[in-house]
Amino acid sequence: MWLQLDEFVVVGSPLMNEVIPVQKLSGEKLKNLSSFSVADAIRYFSGVQIKDYGGIGGLKTVNVRSMGTHHVGVFYDGIQLGNAQNGQIDLGKFSLENIEEISLYNGQKSNIFQPGKDFGSSATIYLRTRIPSFDNNKQYNLKGSVKTGSFDLVNPSFLYEYKINDNISASVNGEYIISSGKYKYRYKRVFPNTNEVMYDTTAVRENGDIASLRFEG
Repeated sequence: MWLQLDEFVVVGSPLMNEVIPVQKLSGEKLKNLSSFSVADAIRYFSGVQIKDYGGIGGLKTVNVRSMGTHHVGVFYDGIQLGNAQNGQIDLGKFSLENIEEISLYNGQKSNIFQPGKDFGSSATIYLRTRIPSFDNNKQYNLKGSVKTGSFDLVNPSFLYEYKINDNISASVNGEYIISSGKYKYRYKRVFPNTNEVMYDTTAVRENGDIASLRFEG
């Protein structure tokens, strides 16, 4: 007795295994972090050293496994970032408001198709921006937030997403950062020979203010 089967189709997706060790932060995990910028979020990765040159507007660089900042490639939506002035990428300039995922590779991605620049770094950081999503036939999304902190820090931001059709959407994201940067510290001087106190006072830090405006679309 013979049993003949009709034609059938098997549907599946290829199994992608990461050969290179990778660390990722995305979705709700990234939102729940009390981080101000991409540099603050990368602190949660292992094997990473953050160099913070002070303040909100100060330069913040990263090196992996003590290889140095110049050996770390930073890619923003697949485009490698560069700095012609000193060759170092300031990760403190990138806000988390429009970032969907941060990935750190001890090498390069395991994808077959990638540009040759990916292979020129000992470690790579990939930043992927948010893709607009609309629920319940909504035409737009609007989100606003205000963050505050020490030294008179105020950081309002907004995100607007508009659905043009089922395949095309647009988004605008902006934020404003302002801070006086003033804080009190103890300033004490003594004579080197007698250890007698010259003066002991409380001073206020000056010239640490910042006002920054950022727009992305």
